[in-house]
Amino acid sequence: MKCLFVLLVIFAHFMIQAKDLPNVIVIVSDDQGYADAGFQEVVADGVTTPNLDKLAASGVVFRNAYASSPVCSNSRLALSTGRYQQRWGAYHYGQGGLPSDEYTIAEMMREAGYRTMKVGKTHLNNGPKQDPMKHGFDAYLGFEHHSWFFEMVSQKDIDAYESKQAGSSRRATSAPFGPLNRNSESKESFENTTTTEIFGDESVKFIQQESDQPFYLQLEFNAVHTPLIAAPEQLRKKYGVPDRSFDRDAEVWEFPLWDPVKQPNFKEWYGQTCHLKVPDPYGRKVYLAHLELMDRQIGRILDTLENKGLKKNTLIFFTVDNGGSDQSYANNGLNNAFKYCLMDGGIKVPMVMSWPGMFESGKRIDAIVTHRDLYPSLSEITRVPPKKDLDGKSLLPLIDGEIDVIHSDPIFWDSGNMMVNWVVRDGDWKMVFRGKGRDYQAYQLDEIGLVKDEFRIVPIQSGMQLYNLAEDPGESRNLASANPERVQAMEKLYLDWRATMGEPISGKQAK
Repeated sequence: MKCLFVLLVIFAHFMIQAKDLPNVIVIVSDDQGYADAGFQEVVADGVTTPNLDKLAASGVVFRNAYASSPVCSNSRLALSTGRYQQRWGAYHYGQGGLPSDEYTIAEMMREAGYRTMKVGKTHLNNGPKQDPMKHGFDAYLGFEHHSWFFEMVSQKDIDAYESKQAGSSRRATSAPFGPLNRNSESKESFENTTTTEIFGDESVKFIQQESDQPFYLQLEFNAVHTPLIAAPEQLRKKYGVPDRSFDRDAEVWEFPLWDPVKQPNFKEWYGQTCHLKVPDPYGRKVYLAHLELMDRQIGRILDTLENKGLKKNTLIFFTVDNGGSDQSYANNGLNNAFKYCLMDGGIKVPMVMSWPGMFESGKRIDAIVTHRDLYPSLSEITRVPPKKDLDGKSLLPLIDGEIDVIHSDPIFWDSGNMMVNWVVRDGDWKMVFRGKGRDYQAYQLDEIGLVKDEFRIVPIQSGMQLYNLAEDPGESRNLASANPERVQAMEKLYLDWRATMGEPISGKQAK
């Protein structure tokens, strides 16, 4: 009750002026594996995340946190709005967008008197409000794409790409590299750095700005999403990764030898390198190097808060957009499968919330929580009421210890007709329906941590599946045939929920 009492004292003795509110930083990493964080109960070999571990030690770790989707754009829509993204037809990639009548966390924070900035990745399936400058941010540096080359952030990279196409007029408009977007008004080139470091720089600069207003920073790294071709220069030696560069003057660019003359379609090359069609023996090591570089940027942010005396008045929320991707050599520990799939490997994510002096440090919570719960939590703190009914629940009563469960009703996932995959979670029971089976090609490592040429096949069965996650967290024992009444009841729960959601639409159809 201590945390709640302190909050009540703050709200009672102050007029909830903007200056009395905490600064808020939301950090989202991209495709990071569930076991690829040092604060987890099961940690993969070679993971180095001392700053994430420090953040977790200072706050609350949620052991059963879930993304709203197994793919990034849809999970980010839910995190930003506190609502099921299916309400407006966003079931899978390219669907739903961010409609004009949805209200984001950033808009709420600005209404509460915060100065706001978005740094990094924005991938919201298009729609009229995809642009960060149109959904609540005062400033923005980043990109609106599903991925971005870490090292290629210059106009010179675009120019080199075009010059290598042997006179082709095809521009690199869809290639994810080149200058970054500044406030949706201009492009900025960077040399001899990475997007991860750039996003760290921008975040530190924003925190250091003098202002009477509290700040809201939403930092969404593209680490550790593909394409993971080259390790950051300062970490190559540590991880034993050979030098790989994109020499603009070379006839072809390195691993695995992309030649824009022979392969002008960038997506074709990307598909070969980033979907395990061309396995990279150093892939896991490159991944770990990028993970550590991201962690270092988080450390810079923590140090900046400490140096400015802002540590105790800053709430930090960290999570991952979806489950770890086998394509980027992530490790999901005991969870079954990977990104794209509604088994727990695709939707169970690391999640931490820290507010020194207000939240108990080192606490671990086993209750089921979701990305959608961030919005109502910040709404409770800022006392800005939501504009629409939320599907998330405030995390504060859980953190305070007032209650043990916030989601007593079932929780749903649905990837729509494209994947024919939906889930109902009701307490410990999880029912999964897959219209199509799929065999994942999971990477394997040798004794020195190099990726083997041969994959391990992870079969994901089709049909109706029922699991008791308290007894079977790896989802290995399908209990559907032994529990027909439970299956029927849970299927009805899904159908009733689905009837209240929108029909799938493309992001460009969003209004």
